[in-house]
Amino acid sequence: MLTSLPHRLLYSLRVIWACARKDIRSALAERLFTILGLFLPVNVLVLMSLFVLSGGLAPTAVVMQEQGPYAQAFVQAMSQAHSFRLIPASAAAAARSLAAGQVVAVVTIPADFDARIRLKQPVAVGVAINNLNTDFTNDIRRAIPLAITSFYAREFPELVSVTVHEQDSHPQDTDYLPYLSVSILVIALMIGGLLQSGPASAGEWEHGTIKELLLSPADRGAIIIGKMLGSFLVGLGSTAVVLGVLIFLVGVRPDHWLELAGFTVLSLVLFNTLGVLFGNLIRQRTGVIALSMSISLPLFFLSGAFGPISFSTPVLQVFARLFPVYYQIVVFQHAFHGFDLNTLGLAANALVLGGYTLGLILVVTVVLRRSRVSH
Repeated sequence: MLTSLPHRLLYSLRVIWACARKDIRSALAERLFTILGLFLPVNVLVLMSLFVLSGGLAPTAVVMQEQGPYAQAFVQAMSQAHSFRLIPASAAAAARSLAAGQVVAVVTIPADFDARIRLKQPVAVGVAINNLNTDFTNDIRRAIPLAITSFYAREFPELVSVTVHEQDSHPQDTDYLPYLSVSILVIALMIGGLLQSGPASAGEWEHGTIKELLLSPADRGAIIIGKMLGSFLVGLGSTAVVLGVLIFLVGVRPDHWLELAGFTVLSLVLFNTLGVLFGNLIRQRTGVIALSMSISLPLFFLSGAFGPISFSTPVLQVFARLFPVYYQIVVFQHAFHGFDLNTLGLAANALVLGGYTLGLILVVTVVLRRSRVSH
């Protein structure tokens, strides 16, 4: 036994590397699936980030009939309300933009704004709203009173008898795009991992090459690890591109680089294992691709992509915690922004993800051991 154990380990390592090398060669030969696995995750990140950029702030035309210091201070208060994308315009241009649906609202600063403010007289600021979009409409309706209050608190603090003392949980605010793009990163890694490993495993069944593996004396566990290793090495390319786009183009830089590296590797292993499971259950590449795409977006919306799930309904909180994507969003938000989105702690969240990964590896091993092929 002492001499056979090293021999068995060496044989298993040879099987692992042979399976990994075969999958890498197959991925390079199957250009369509390679392109999907490499560039689709990047497209998901870029397109969804562009969607966030276009929908985060309400485009608002500002007609400045007064250029005095109080009028300028009021516009400055509007710009700090985190709800407007201010566009200076003439009255005629603003009216055309509103009619064409190019802006959500037109704010008109009247010509006597400064004079009335100095005389402590009421002044009417005109606000015309295109209330087609409820989200944007409510943002405008909330932000205009906030801008007025902020303006008076800064310019005439003696007139504002009620003030707010804000205590922030984090040293700086995080805009909508940096927060949401990290959640998008998780989904991009998920799509990339599934599309790298799933079609490769399903292709073994389509081409009949799975027979050679199942009829060989090789251990099924070594076969699974080899296929996962091959998909992991191929997936590193798309992962590097996705992270490069997020960090260097979008400008979202991580606070904890080592955490980012560790959780990225763990996520790739988890999603590659899930892809291998899909491939061995469905056994058709088109079916694996369809399933991978169809589950990605629902999990994205259910798992706290837009904010902590503790802000959601209790039913949604319970449902989200059933899937590893939720815990991945938690750990990646900590790696990038230092946020603690639940009370488990970073180590416990990482252990949960490790448990999911080990559980999937065991399930894939059982599935492959029970697989049968026709001679």
